[in-house]
Amino acid sequence: MSEESKPGGFVEQVIYVPGRLWARVEDICERSAKEPSEVIAEALRLMLSGGVPTAPAAVDGTTRDTEPTASNEVSLLAVDASSTEKLLALLVDEPLESSELRESLEEIMTSAEEGRSQFERHSVTVAELARKMSEAHGMSASETTCVEIAALVHDIGKLRVPGSVLDKRGKLTPEEWSLVKQYPEFGAEILAGFPSFADVAQLVRSHQERWNGSGYPDGLTGEDIPLGAQIIGICDVYNVPTSERAYRPALSPEIARRTIETGEDGLWQPELGRVLLDQVLQD
Repeated sequence: MSEESKPGGFVEQVIYVPGRLWARVEDICERSAKEPSEVIAEALRLMLSGGVPTAPAAVDGTTRDTEPTASNEVSLLAVDASSTEKLLALLVDEPLESSELRESLEEIMTSAEEGRSQFERHSVTVAELARKMSEAHGMSASETTCVEIAALVHDIGKLRVPGSVLDKRGKLTPEEWSLVKQYPEFGAEILAGFPSFADVAQLVRSHQERWNGSGYPDGLTGEDIPLGAQIIGICDVYNVPTSERAYRPALSPEIARRTIETGEDGLWQPELGRVLLDQVLQD
């Protein structure tokens, strides 16, 4: 991808922004009489972590030079891990109940997952299951919304884990596994910059905790694990076997069901397993 140096050391690059997010930029411009570049700059400053965004990397680590489609992308900036985090800043004022927030987050996560078999459509599927589980468990509408949004972005911390680790076909080294286990913390850190995401960030941090204390990153046990995080965790575990991985093909739904059943002995509340298997998956 070509780069053009500008006075003052600036570099001009191309970034792709999801269409719904671009619609959000246009909406802000209409209400504030600002230029799109000003809105983007303000958003990036909110989450600025240093460095210049680059073109997204392919699984093999090379730079992809893909073109956006007219229907869902606008040629503006190149979306990589760092810039994807920063794009969230455009949604800082959206309430959790906003359908625009839900749609924009879905598009952000879908863009981040594109081309990576271990991620693709995983977040959307887990969010749908988590919403149904929350409703079946009798949670309030606001609680259900919080769980659904958290489930949608539960893997966002993996954007900070190198693709060479996430896509590795062989066994991870202890150092690599230690890095992977940090992704719930990374996700909570990314979301911590948004006051309206405080509860979401906690659920994201805790979704890999397990009832018997064998989870991570904090080794929480039993009722100390937020119910919403438990719901996201069990939906995540159910979806993993049916998703293709770098190291194996997708497995059958029956194997996924057995995974939930065998995990009832200590990994999560048995009641949650029954809600998922007997109510949500029977719909």
